[in-house]
Amino acid sequence: DMPILTTHQLELSLLEILRRRHQKNRPQKQNEQPQQPQSTTTNPSKKEAAILVPLCTVQGTPSILFTRRSAQLSSHASQISFPGGYYDESLDSSEGGWKNRLVNTAVREMHEELKYDINQLDVNGHSNYYHESDDAISNSQTNPQRNQLPFMTILGKTQPVPSMTGSKVTPIIGTINYDLPNSTSTQFTTLFPGNPDEVDWIFTVPICDLISGETSEPLQRWSTNYSDEANGKKSGHEFWGPVFPIPDDDEKREGDKIWGLTAIVLRPLLKRVFGPVFGKDGLGFIETKRGEKIGATAKL
Repeated sequence: DMPILTTHQLELSLLEILRRRHQKNRPQKQNEQPQQPQSTTTNPSKKEAAILVPLCTVQGTPSILFTRRSAQLSSHASQISFPGGYYDESLDSSEGGWKNRLVNTAVREMHEELKYDINQLDVNGHSNYYHESDDAISNSQTNPQRNQLPFMTILGKTQPVPSMTGSKVTPIIGTINYDLPNSTSTQFTTLFPGNPDEVDWIFTVPICDLISGETSEPLQRWSTNYSDEANGKKSGHEFWGPVFPIPDDDEKREGDKIWGLTAIVLRPLLKRVFGPVFGKDGLGFIETKRGEKIGATAKL
């Protein structure tokens, strides 16, 4: 597992989320010491979630697939995200299609959101597809029309990160084994019609564009600002988070951007994994807007 947060950082993050929620919802009496919430990292009843980070190629260009959540959802409506959701014991046990239960969760949620049909994928598979054993194919959907390739290969997972609700979210990294058409094309929307109850836009962004276009902005939910009326000053703490661009598209709305948990998961993957592999021309470095150089001498 690649750590986005260390175990200690995860523990502190979850406790901080609960502490702030506790202070916000419960008035504190004078001279009363705030109670410390119990750790959620050792609470098996706390809901777990998984998201899928779908690597793909779009007409040969290494890219990542994203969704925009439906505006009708009760939480995180209209936000750019990775496919994913909560673990369901009845659907995602280790006896499912994959041995890891959270991989089952991520793959199931991706299928529910994108509504793709493996037998209708009239696109070419990758000639350099590699798997370590036949188990990789037997535990995946295959397309009999195109070389019996599985739709997706799971590459691994990172350690969990905390959501604003206090749930632990495990990012699963997978690669789609077919070269996709441009996400603005009719063929793409035919491949991924989407579930309108969950998502209202499915699109891809080239990895090089994500790396070179990264910026940052204050995270309002994490920042703590308050006024000192006696001294006429404002004080508190301001936390900044990464933000990534979205390409121009007829479906794009004002304010659409990759931020929050999605960006927090994405940034270390771009810097530590995808950048070194998918650097400029497959070799060398990509320079970000901050002047940072990401990449290595790795080549596909």
